[in-house]
Amino acid sequence: MASMPSVMALASSPVVSVTADSSILDALNLMVNRGFRRLPVVEPGTGKLVGIITATDIVAYLGRERPGLPEAIRAPVSDIMTKDVVFTTTDAGVEEAVRTMVEHNVGGLPVLDRDGRLWAILTERDIVRSLAGRIAGRKVSELMTKEVIVAGPGETLAEGVEKMTSRGFRRLPIVGPEGQLLGMVTVMDILRKIASAVREGALKPGLFNEKLLDIAARELITVGPDDDVGRAAELMWEKGVGGLPVMEPGTGKLVGIITERDFFKMLEVG
Repeated sequence: MASMPSVMALASSPVVSVTADSSILDALNLMVNRGFRRLPVVEPGTGKLVGIITATDIVAYLGRERPGLPEAIRAPVSDIMTKDVVFTTTDAGVEEAVRTMVEHNVGGLPVLDRDGRLWAILTERDIVRSLAGRIAGRKVSELMTKEVIVAGPGETLAEGVEKMTSRGFRRLPIVGPEGQLLGMVTVMDILRKIASAVREGALKPGLFNEKLLDIAARELITVGPDDDVGRAAELMWEKGVGGLPVMEPGTGKLVGIITERDFFKMLEVG
C-alpha cells in the first residue's frame, strides 16, 4: 500500500469538546446529537487537553449506577473521563498514529500541538474514509473477525452492556436460534435510548431491563465473505456505520463481522 498522508490531512477539525465540569448528560447529548463516539475534555481558556470521554465510558458507568440513574447522569464528566489520554501530534504521520491506536487499543486520538493544545481528532472512521474506494484485491474474509460474540433475542440492555464493556466491543449482532441475524445494537443505540428516556422523564433503573432487540437496527447493511474490502470500506463510509455483518451467501447466516479497526490490518503497522 502507498504511504499514508499526515495526520492533519485526515483528522477532523475543529473539534467539539467539553470541559471537566460539564455534566455526563451534556456529553451524552452532544454525542447523540452530533454522532460522536468520543469527546476530548479541555481546560477552559487554554484549550489544553485534560481528558477524554467515550460513549462506552458513559454506557458502562450508567449501567453500574442503575439504582441512582437520575443523579448519576448529572455527575461531572471528570468523574469518568480518562485522564491519561493517548494522543498524537500535528506533525505525526498516519502510520505512526495507527500504530498508537493499535498499541493502546483506542478508536480515536486527539491531535495536539507542542503546547498540548487540542487542534483536531483522528478516528478509525477517518482512516476508513481514506481507504474507501482505493483498496482492491483482498476479500472481506481475510480481514473479518470470524469468532463473533453475539446476543440472543431475549437478552436485555444490562446483559448487552456487560458483554460490550467487558470485552471492549461497540456493537453486538443479535442472532436467532437458527443462526439467523435478527439485528445489531451498538453503544450509540444505547446512548440514544438513554437520551430519549431523559427527554421523556422515564430515566429509571428498569430501562436496562428492556430487550436489546427492541432498540436494535433491523435492516442492516451486510457484505459477503468474498466481497472486496474496498467495497466494505465504501459502504461503512457512505452509511456512517462502524461495522458490517458478514453473511454466508444463500443461508443468511452470520459468519463474521468486519469493523473499522479491521482495516488497520491492511496498513502493515503491526
